[in-house]
Amino acid sequence: MDRNIRFIYFDLGKVLVDFDVERMCRQMAEVAGTTVEVIHRILYEGGLQRRYELGLVTTQQFYELLCQELGARPDPEKLLEAACDIFSLNVAIVPVVTRLAAMRFPIGVLSNTCEVHWEYIHRRYRGVMELFSVGCASYQCHAMKPDPQIFRYAAELAGCSPEQIFFVDDHPPNVAGAQAVGFQAVCFCGVDSLLRELEIRGIAPLL
Repeated sequence: MDRNIRFIYFDLGKVLVDFDVERMCRQMAEVAGTTVEVIHRILYEGGLQRRYELGLVTTQQFYELLCQELGARPDPEKLLEAACDIFSLNVAIVPVVTRLAAMRFPIGVLSNTCEVHWEYIHRRYRGVMELFSVGCASYQCHAMKPDPQIFRYAAELAGCSPEQIFFVDDHPPNVAGAQAVGFQAVCFCGVDSLLRELEIRGIAPLL
């Protein structure tokens, strides 16, 4: 194995931050004056959330399409706040990221996410997100993990060959997709496991 790692990508959801989809649907339903089931059907069964995360619709278009399905026009600011107030920082991984940044090791974020969530997380956790030199979000490149296209795009942004990139993600199909492109990818099973994987590859952030 080529362990000459030049860049590290972290997944966002369930690695850097946790999130609660049911809470999102519940909060959006309260603002919209409808049920959780209706919101879930529109976003997930109807595919609107996936289209948004692929960047096929803008935030304004997302709102308009949601309103069409609801037959109502809830306050857009309150609705988007309800959609975003679902995240919590994974504090256990912050020292790892902080140390890598202090070592001047290039790190980035590679995530399936939509514009409003991406921007919200960057505002709320600015001190952490500023440590990353590269951000690769699905809505920006119109491809979602495990599609090879997003991994190739991420490699271009990092300025490295895929084989020189280490990637950690919580979702096994995404790990497999990254490996198929050439990334050295592992499934996130906690900070201790991550540190062992980094050490194997000659990267030992002393915490």
